[in-house]
Amino acid sequence: MLKRNSKQKTHRQKGSVIIFTVLILGTMLAISLTLAEIYLPKIRVIRDAGAGSVGAIYAADSAIEWCIYINRGYPALAQPVMSNGASYTLTPADCAPVPLNNTAVGTFRGISRSLQVITE
Repeated sequence: MLKRNSKQKTHRQKGSVIIFTVLILGTMLAISLTLAEIYLPKIRVIRDAGAGSVGAIYAADSAIEWCIYINRGYPALAQPVMSNGASYTLTPADCAPVPLNNTAVGTFRGISRSLQVITE
């Protein structure tokens, strides 16, 4: 009689493993989607800021290099033009001769980076 009772008990519990598996998978999916919703926008912002920062620093570096080139008396060279849409501002704008004291602020995708050169 015990055998019969235990067979009936296991027979009734056959579908419980599938239900338990579906519940666990559903919970894992909900947690994964929630984490993705939280972290993906932050990752995009970090990625875009890094790309803008690099373009801005290269624009500032190009302007400073141009000032150094002009200051050393090399043949006249037109100011650099950025083909990627970056821009820069020089202070003072004329790259005056020695002592060289210029600041360049490069801007790309709304991010600005600056470099300064000082010679004595």
